[in-house]
Amino acid sequence: MVSCSSGDGETGNPEPAIETPEAATLVFPYENETCYEGKVLSASESEVTFEWNPSTHTDSYTIYIKNLKDGQTQTLNTTTFSIAAKLQRNAPYSWQVESKAEGVSETAKSPVWKFYNAGEGTDTYAPFPAETLYPEMGSIIDTSSDLITLSWNGSDPDNDIMEYDVYFDTVTPPLHFENAVMTNSLNVSVSPGNGTIYYWSIVTRDADNNTSQSEVFQFKVN
Repeated sequence: MVSCSSGDGETGNPEPAIETPEAATLVFPYENETCYEGKVLSASESEVTFEWNPSTHTDSYTIYIKNLKDGQTQTLNTTTFSIAAKLQRNAPYSWQVESKAEGVSETAKSPVWKFYNAGEGTDTYAPFPAETLYPEMGSIIDTSSDLITLSWNGSDPDNDIMEYDVYFDTVTPPLHFENAVMTNSLNVSVSPGNGTIYYWSIVTRDADNNTSQSEVFQFKVN
């Protein structure tokens, strides 16, 4: 009997490649709005269910929920498309979902949404802490100009932002500031060529005189 076999070194069909996950689409709590839904646990705490649409090529999700008032972040894991979390009432939050797949190291993150978790007897809410647009946090700027334009993004669940106070300095926390800035940008003086690190932050004020304080941003000028 004569038999045929494949030559040395030949292999069978390769296993199909594992697809990398795609980013989830956030559903609830809604972006830049006040969340009145959820189960009230106490005068200071409630339970809110976060929801998102499933993403393709995904086996599990990690959700990051950040309290924008104290900077604390909850990290929760699930294989479903919703999860409940205990939150501080009358506090601003941001949240993001990271999609993961078994067998691959690459992940995909959704956009970051912000919302305000409602509090008892509260009719007006403070603005969300401002976010830097330029310069980006920790960036290094090579320039010969002695002026740089700071720019930021402000938002408010009541849509009634009135003005900003801008703090800018070479020490942290920054001390010098310009108040009642009516736009989302401000030109500031810098000293190029000596590697100085600059620090800046934003206080956002609304029509009811509610305020929020951003984190301290920093950048370096070469």
